[in-house]
Amino acid sequence: MVTYKYQYKDRQMPAAILVAPASKHHAADMQQLAGLAYAVQPEEIEAWFDQDQFRSRIEKFPEGQWIAVEATSGRVVGVTSGMRFDFDPHAPLLESWETTTGYG
Repeated sequence: MVTYKYQYKDRQMPAAILVAPASKHHAADMQQLAGLAYAVQPEEIEAWFDQDQFRSRIEKFPEGQWIAVEATSGRVVGVTSGMRFDFDPHAPLLESWETTTGYG
């Protein structure tokens, strides 16, 4: 887990972190942070995490998309992204995750 890997290192911590709902103009920052979290090579980030997917999530379920912003610089330093979909725990999920989530 990336957080654990860096948790105990000496590093400069921001004075304050603000948590706010994400908006569509944060899609590029959300994409970059997802790439960092999953250790995706910079040249492959677009193939793994499309900015349109983040924009779509914000459009369809805005109350499930949040960012953490470093107060002094305005830099996005954290993201959480939730999705809602109909799920029946008694029925097997026979389709792919991409199909179930509408490709993000």
